[in-house]
Amino acid sequence: MRLRNKIFLGIALFLVSYPVFLVLWIQLKPYYGYVLTQVGARLAAVTAGVRVEDIRHGEEKAGITFTDQVMTGEGLRDVFVDLKIAVSDYSFNVPLTFALVIGLYPFFRWRKRTLLEACVVLALVHLSYIYFFCILQILYRLTQGGVRTTSTPVQFFLQFMWAFADNMVIRFEPFLVSVYLWLRNRSRIREMRGPGEG
Repeated sequence: MRLRNKIFLGIALFLVSYPVFLVLWIQLKPYYGYVLTQVGARLAAVTAGVRVEDIRHGEEKAGITFTDQVMTGEGLRDVFVDLKIAVSDYSFNVPLTFALVIGLYPFFRWRKRTLLEACVVLALVHLSYIYFFCILQILYRLTQGGVRTTSTPVQFFLQFMWAFADNMVIRFEPFLVSVYLWLRNRSRIREMRGPGEG
């Protein structure tokens, strides 16, 4: 297929698939968010040494309550940390990501296994967003309340990781996934082009 035809086909696939993925994502997003919130919140709780008291998940937002026990002059007391996470905060690029992958298919012919790997990478990126957001907020609020003491390097590391996930990885995930797919298929692309071709 000539390059110009591939370009037109890629653009057409992108434009047709984006609204389809958008409609599908609106239906799937609450379930996806529920699963990731359950996993991410519990991983953060284990890391921070607190318990998950409750997780409430609506169509768009998840409410998470963590609890910790503190020794006071009157005995043990429960301290609660309430957080809210909107699914769209970390998953707004999902329809665009899949539409871009479909749009690039005429050029690269992705393998099914590689596409599955890309979906796992995407889920891990979203999971890391939830994890670092939760653990950062837990330790920050417990430190502010005088319940815990968190060292400055740990605070800096958690702040950096969450900011990196929020401001860099989440924003550029459509392109990161496409680059990942391209890198995983480089040898196959060379074979398809044949010897002597660019």
